[in-house]
Amino acid sequence: MLSSSYLKNLLSLLVVTASLSACADKMPVPGGTGALNQTCFNSIADMQARILSMPVGMPEGQVFNRLCIKRETLTRLNRQEIRTALLGGPDVLFSSADGETDSQIIESLYGYKLPYKSVKSVHGFTSPVRIRTDETGYDYTVTLIFREGKLFSRPILTGGVVDNVTSGTLFDFITPGTVLNYAAPAP
Repeated sequence: MLSSSYLKNLLSLLVVTASLSACADKMPVPGGTGALNQTCFNSIADMQARILSMPVGMPEGQVFNRLCIKRETLTRLNRQEIRTALLGGPDVLFSSADGETDSQIIESLYGYKLPYKSVKSVHGFTSPVRIRTDETGYDYTVTLIFREGKLFSRPILTGGVVDNVTSGTLFDFITPGTVLNYAAPAP
């Protein structure tokens, strides 16, 4: 026969499971907002208008002033990223212009990435073990390529509106590595 303490524990577990299941899609977990360079632009339209107004040959200082950024706050691109941004792939070569070789052209170029992002994340339980994450907002990257202190090509805008839904279980987050990290004593 089953003991009364065993039945009480089983009944308590069933009540908790039923309660959590009833709260599916209603039991929120704190989320957050990832925002970058929000003070530079008033809106997405403002950012796009400023970028479209930058002609090839514009001096680097004027580009940075128009975008309200400093060079030190940007991510510098490597040559492979510059080649991919301008030509569509890391193995595509520049066609010779004015007798310059591909290596001469790529060595004379430098560039930066400016992220412009605001993504709000909301997490919630859809079952006792399943977590759903809704992300909404926008995530843009402006790529700027320069040569000899002047804009080499028009700024390249990538990214767009974010509207994602992902789902996973608590067991996706529990890996042997995370268990060992919490179980190991601090040095």
